[in-house]
Amino acid sequence: MIVPSLFVRLLGGIELRVKGEPLTFPASRKTRALLGFLVAAPGAHRRERLCSLLWEGPDDPRAQLRWSLAKLRPLLDTDGLVRLIADREHVRFDGTASAVDVWELGASAARLDEAPIAELRRLEELSRGELMEGLDLPDAYRFQQWLVAEREVKRGLRVRVLRQLMLRLAGEPAEALAIARAWIQVEPFAD
Repeated sequence: MIVPSLFVRLLGGIELRVKGEPLTFPASRKTRALLGFLVAAPGAHRRERLCSLLWEGPDDPRAQLRWSLAKLRPLLDTDGLVRLIADREHVRFDGTASAVDVWELGASAARLDEAPIAELRRLEELSRGELMEGLDLPDAYRFQQWLVAEREVKRGLRVRVLRQLMLRLAGEPAEALAIARAWIQVEPFAD
C-alpha cells in the first residue's frame, strides 16, 4: 500500500498538504477552481471543456489554461510522481499516493449504515464545510453550475453522515444533541 504524501482538502476551503506541510496557492481564483474541478471530477477532461468551464471570453483561454497548469504542476507533482497529467487534448489529476477528502467521503457513502462510530466521527469531521467554500466564480457560469450541483451532493452526504451518527449516539444524549445541532445547521428544514 502506498502511503499518501499529498492531501487535498476540498470541503471547506481548498487546502493542499505535502507530508503534512501546507502549500501556498497561486493568487488566481480560476487556477484554484481548476484544481478543485480536476480533483472533484476524476477522469480525463478535454482542454476545450476546461477552457469553456473557466475562461470564456475575449482573452486566449488556452493560454490561461496553460498558465494555470504551469502553476499547479509544482504543487501536485511531488515525490517523483506526476499527478497532473496533460497532453495536447486532455488534462486529468492522478491521485496516486494522495488522500482526497471528497473521494474518501464518496467511497464511504455506500457503507454508512454499518460504519463504526469512529469512522462516522472521522467522516463528520472530514465533511465540515462547503465544497470549495468561498470559491464562487459568477463570471464562469458553467463552473458555477457544476459547483452548485456538486455542493448539493456533498451536503447530502454530510446530512447522511450526521443522521447516522445521531442515531448511533442515541445512548449518549449530549453528543447526539451536538450532532443534531450540526445537522440543523446544514439542513435547517429537516424533519
